[in-house]
Amino acid sequence: MIRPAVLFIVVLALMGSARAFAPTDAPGSVGVALGFGFLVLAAIQAGNAFAAIGLPRLTGYLLTGLLTGPDVLDYVTTRMVSSLDLVNGGAVGLIALSAGAEINIARLRPRMRAIVLTSSVAIPLAILVTSALCLALSSRLPFLAPMVTSERITASITLGVVFASLSPAVALAILSETGSAGPLSETVLGVVVFADIAIIILFALVHGIAASVFGSTSGADLNPVAQIFIEIFGSMAVGALVAVGLAQFIKRVGSQVSLVVVAACLVSAVVGSRLHLDVLIICLTAGLMLENVLGVSGEVVHREIAPATLPIFAVFFALAGAKLHLHDLATVWPYALAIFACRALALGAGARLGARIAGSEPVVQRWLPLGLIPQAGVSLGLAQLVASHFPTWGGSARALILAVITLNELLGPVLLRVALVRAGEAGKREATGGEH
Repeated sequence: MIRPAVLFIVVLALMGSARAFAPTDAPGSVGVALGFGFLVLAAIQAGNAFAAIGLPRLTGYLLTGLLTGPDVLDYVTTRMVSSLDLVNGGAVGLIALSAGAEINIARLRPRMRAIVLTSSVAIPLAILVTSALCLALSSRLPFLAPMVTSERITASITLGVVFASLSPAVALAILSETGSAGPLSETVLGVVVFADIAIIILFALVHGIAASVFGSTSGADLNPVAQIFIEIFGSMAVGALVAVGLAQFIKRVGSQVSLVVVAACLVSAVVGSRLHLDVLIICLTAGLMLENVLGVSGEVVHREIAPATLPIFAVFFALAGAKLHLHDLATVWPYALAIFACRALALGAGARLGARIAGSEPVVQRWLPLGLIPQAGVSLGLAQLVASHFPTWGGSARALILAVITLNELLGPVLLRVALVRAGEAGKREATGGEH
């Protein structure tokens, strides 16, 4: 604990000195390279310090970004955060590909009923509760108060869908960090992936209704429903091509696999952003096909890319922390805290009920509610869409969404780790040699 904490302070001091002499916020690559290197060193040391006291490394990464980001020390400036977006895309791709390669459909089939039932109960309940709370608070929320009743209802439902989203990236990172395996780990993984795809589709449908009520400035030629189906199925098609290419390389060459996989994820992120496709779906599809169709063991993929993932994941989650805004939390914290609590209770009640209906193991019924608290990734993207498509109220709504995400992002990983440890699944992947 003491050694990584001291090293963290030393890295902070070095960055402070560098900021005094280097034009880190100037155009060009100097500041960006400095920011990337600093986040790698600082986040890893913070993660080591947190791990030493039994907390997730991921929490250390997030707090590093929050402390050194634009809202506090400003060592990592807004321009650096924006310029490092490629790292975000590549990290999401790596997380998704690793997750897909870990999912053996034949092995997961007996648990599919529980995953679908749990998602089908927990997510609608969370949407209903948070939407109702937003509507109840509408006279107190400045961006909802001027609206007529129909507009308040529409905006509240839109917010409810965003609040109900989960975080595959956080769940996968914690599962990987703790080396967890077992019924709870499999159910959490299945639910967060299934639920977030459902949330994307639901948001497209709700967005279409909201656009007709408020008007939208997105300038899109296609309606949101058509866009989302193109995004989903187009991403799956590209993911299938990526899987075929990776499978051929692994089988025929078999060396430098980690470099090629990381490059494939980075290219997928760039191509996805240009073609308006989702890198999460692209790489998740690729991983699923490698494990279940193309005969490439997910354990081989995971083992090959493990050395490359640590610095990328550290920077990814540190950047996520840097994007959180404390001033947003300070201005709307009573409402954000109420929504955070109601969301957690609704997801927990829905998860427990769904797991009970599905006949899941007692350990799943007991601890699954804590596994659904983390929120990031998709939520941040949806918050930005709300802000850009509904300028009359979306900007203020985005501040509330980010405040809730801040709470979920800081507390969620800790709660998920507690659930996995209490369920006795932490470390089981190593104990079984990673066998499926």
